[in-house]
Amino acid sequence: MSLRSVGDVNALDREAQDGPRELPPTCSSLRRRTAAAVYLIAAIIVLADQAAKLAVVRWLQPLETVRLTSWLSLTWATNTGGAFGVLATNTVQLIVVAVVVVTGLVLVAPRLGTSRLLMFAMAAVMGGAIGNLIDRVRVGYVIDYLDLHFWPVFNIADIAITVGAGLLIIATILGQPQCACCREDSD
Repeated sequence: MSLRSVGDVNALDREAQDGPRELPPTCSSLRRRTAAAVYLIAAIIVLADQAAKLAVVRWLQPLETVRLTSWLSLTWATNTGGAFGVLATNTVQLIVVAVVVVTGLVLVAPRLGTSRLLMFAMAAVMGGAIGNLIDRVRVGYVIDYLDLHFWPVFNIADIAITVGAGLLIIATILGQPQCACCREDSD
């Protein structure tokens, strides 16, 4: 309500009918919403990844291949290492690295501000890391199943990590803008 309308009884009626004006979001509410979006997107990636792995384990035998197209097959493969089989005998170290990465992303997510590119990048890396971490802790290896015939077998979590890492690089190069309150906090 403006100062001009202080004596205007109709202004009170209009405000009652229109409802309260929406105030601009505060930095803390922006950060909470951004963090919630990151966690939600990451959870969707984890659910999709784990559902696909569950289906592969249920309907395929280890190393069985089902050809879907001339360039794509489903092949149940186990991976005790990192991406493309690197560090194959270091499951414990890979678990520790994944826990550190996920913890760092969980702590950084509330400070993202309003950059959608960073939000999606962090959510993808987080979701992929959690998806593969669940496998390592639960069965001691990662379940891979997407086979392009010219590349090592991989899964949805691997795609999410790769896409997320690429988006993080792009966001770093582009220098994503921050909201005013986020700039003030980083000074």
